[in-house]
Amino acid sequence: MKRTRTIIAAAAAVATAGFAHAATGLEVTAQRLTNAQGESQNWLLPYGSYSAHNHSSLSQINRSNVSNLAVKFLHSIGGMNTANATANPPTLQSTPVVDDGMMYVHNGWGQVFKIDVRAGNRAQTVWIHDPKLAAGQTMRGSVALLGNYLYHNTGSGVPRLIKVDTNTGEMVWEVSIAAPADKSAGSAPSVQPLAVRDKLLIANRGTRGSIAANAASDGRELWRFWTVPGPGEVGHETWAGDWAAWKTGGAPVWMQASYDPETNLAYYGTAEAKPWGDPEFRPGDNLFSDSVVALDVDTGKMKWFFQVVPNDTHDRDNVNPRMLYDVTIGGQQRKVVAQFTRGGFYYTWDRANGAFINAEPYTTVTWTRGIDPKTGKPLEYNPAALVQNYGPGKSVMAGKPETSQNVCPNWIGSPTLMPPTFDARRQMAFSAAATGCFNTAQPQAAARTDVAEGANRNFPGVVLTSLGRQQGRIVSVDVRTGKQVAESLHPWPLYSGALGTAGDLIFTAQADGKVMAIDKDTLKELWSFHVGTPIAAPPITYEANGKQYVAIAVGAALYRPDDFNTQELLILQRNSQLVVFGL
Repeated sequence: MKRTRTIIAAAAAVATAGFAHAATGLEVTAQRLTNAQGESQNWLLPYGSYSAHNHSSLSQINRSNVSNLAVKFLHSIGGMNTANATANPPTLQSTPVVDDGMMYVHNGWGQVFKIDVRAGNRAQTVWIHDPKLAAGQTMRGSVALLGNYLYHNTGSGVPRLIKVDTNTGEMVWEVSIAAPADKSAGSAPSVQPLAVRDKLLIANRGTRGSIAANAASDGRELWRFWTVPGPGEVGHETWAGDWAAWKTGGAPVWMQASYDPETNLAYYGTAEAKPWGDPEFRPGDNLFSDSVVALDVDTGKMKWFFQVVPNDTHDRDNVNPRMLYDVTIGGQQRKVVAQFTRGGFYYTWDRANGAFINAEPYTTVTWTRGIDPKTGKPLEYNPAALVQNYGPGKSVMAGKPETSQNVCPNWIGSPTLMPPTFDARRQMAFSAAATGCFNTAQPQAAARTDVAEGANRNFPGVVLTSLGRQQGRIVSVDVRTGKQVAESLHPWPLYSGALGTAGDLIFTAQADGKVMAIDKDTLKELWSFHVGTPIAAPPITYEANGKQYVAIAVGAALYRPDDFNTQELLILQRNSQLVVFGL
C-alpha cells in the first residue's frame, strides 16, 4: 500500500507547548466509543453516541442564559473557492468530532482538518490532510476516530478509504473501496465511515447500494451486503420481470449507522428504489429499498429487515438516523429502534428482531390513508400486486401525471438526512426538517432503453413541483405512544436537524443561515444568530476548559432550491467555515 506525506498546515511550523500537548492525545479506544455519551465534554461520534440520540448532557448553556450566547470565533475550512463550484458545488454537510479539545472536520473537497479549539476565543489549525480530489464531493457525517488514527472516505474519482495518524497528520495507508465492477456500476461512499470495534463500516450509494466493513488495521474488505439482492440472494425475487431491473435498483445508503453493542447489530436505513418515479419498470416489492436493515457487524449477515414502503412510488427514502432507546410501551419495557420516516410516520420496532410496534403520523400525510396497525405497511399495500397504487390517486407513475396531485409530505425532506434528537428524561423525540407537499407537472418522455441490461430509463418520467415555498418544521413526539405532542413552523427549511441538550434546548439552523436555540417544551425560538451563508450541516456541542460551546459548519450549497421553491436564497454566497458559539 502506498505511503505518502500529507499536507501539514503552515501553522504547525510554529509549534507551541500547546501544540506539543495536542499531538499526544488519549487513544480513542473501542470502549470509549461505546461509552461516548458519558464523555459529555467530547463529541466522538456523528450523532454523539452509537444510539444516535444526538443529545448532550451538557447544561451550562440553558434556557435561562441562552439569550447571552454569542459568536466566540470563526475558522475557515476552505473547500468552496473552485472553478466548477457554481455548476457542481460541494454541499458542506460535515459534522465535526471533538476529542480533548481537538476538533476534526472535513470540507467539501475531502480535506480533513485537525483544529485546536481549547482556547475558547480562537482556533488554530494543527494539520490538514489533503486527498487531492479532482472534483468536489458531498460527504455526510463525521470522520472516524479509532486508536491514534483518523479514517475518512473519498466519494469522487476512485473512492478511497484513508487512514491518518492523528498526532502527525501523516497518511498511513489508503485503499480503494470501489464496489466490484461486475456487481454494481457507479457505487461510491456518500457518508464517512463509522468505527465499530476493529472495523470501519462504509455505506455506498449508486445504481445499486451496498454496505461494507473494512479492517481498521489494513483496510482490507471483510464483507459486503448488497441492499439490492442479486440472483440467489434473499429478496431477489421481489425484482420481477426479465430485464434485470435489480442491477440499477438503487436502495442507496445516505447516513451512518446506529449500533447496539449488546446485539452487535448495526442499523441502516436504505433509500428509494430506482427509477423512483417509475414503479412499473421495477415490478415487485423491491427489497431492500425503503427499509431498515439490521446487520451483524462481524459477518455482514442480515439479522432482520423491515420495509416501510414496498414498490415505492413517492421517493420515500428511509434514511433518517435510527435512534436506539429503552421505553415502556403498553406496560412492557422494550428495547427499540425508532425513526422519523420520510413518509411522515414515526415508526418503532423491537431492535432485537425487527417486530413492528407502532407507527403514527407526525406531519400531514396524503400519499396513503394510513398505516396498518398489525403489519406496519400502508393500508393500500397489496402483497399480491406487482405494482402498488398508494392513494387514493397519489402514486407517481411515469407518463401519468394525473395520478399524483397534492401529495404530502414532499419528497424533498420531511426529514431526509436531518438528524433527530432523543431526550430520555422527557421520553420525547424531536425532528427539525422541512414541510410541504407536491404536484406533478407535464410528463417528460419515458424512454425505455437497454432494459435487457438493466439500464435505467430516463428519470423519472414525470416533473414534480412543490406546492408553494417549503417551510421548516420542528415537531416533538412522545416515544411511549409515537404520537405528536407539539410543533412549530419556521420560514425556511431546517436542513441541520436537531441537537438536544440537558439545558432544555434544541439547536438547529435554517437554510438561510439562521442558527437557532429552541425551547424543548414550547418549541419557541429563544435565541438566533444569522451567519449570512447557507447551512445544511448539523450542530454539535462540546466543552473546553470547563466551558460549553456549540459549533456548526456553514457555507453549504443550497440543496435543490427549485424543489423547495426557495429561489430567494440563491443570492446568498457560500463561505465555508466553522462558527463556534459560547456564553
